[in-house]
Amino acid sequence: MLGVLLGLYALMYAVALLAAARLDRVLAVIGAVYLGIAVLCIWGAVQALAGRSSRLLVAGGAVIAVLAALGIVASLGQGVLSLWSVVLLVTGAGIVVLVTRPAARAFLAAHSPGH
Repeated sequence: MLGVLLGLYALMYAVALLAAARLDRVLAVIGAVYLGIAVLCIWGAVQALAGRSSRLLVAGGAVIAVLAALGIVASLGQGVLSLWSVVLLVTGAGIVVLVTRPAARAFLAAHSPGH
């Protein structure tokens, strides 16, 4: 479920960036990146919940965690700490850690369509 929530966050952020893209073309590129992240997270979460591969979910969580870590570094460079970036970092890293645990791998293997 965390993957779906992260995907919805990335989708909302992508829509906001794409709406503001008429002001700056760089926002359109960043919006397209977040749209791709949203697809990774949502599609990966659906596949993981259906018992298929969890690779897309792990990739989406890792990308969110890396971008959040960059956001933390940028905010610390300005002398503040972004709490939202910390939440995204913990959530993205949590997805990667939880999905790659042996118990989760066993669950996915037991619930795979060919099993």
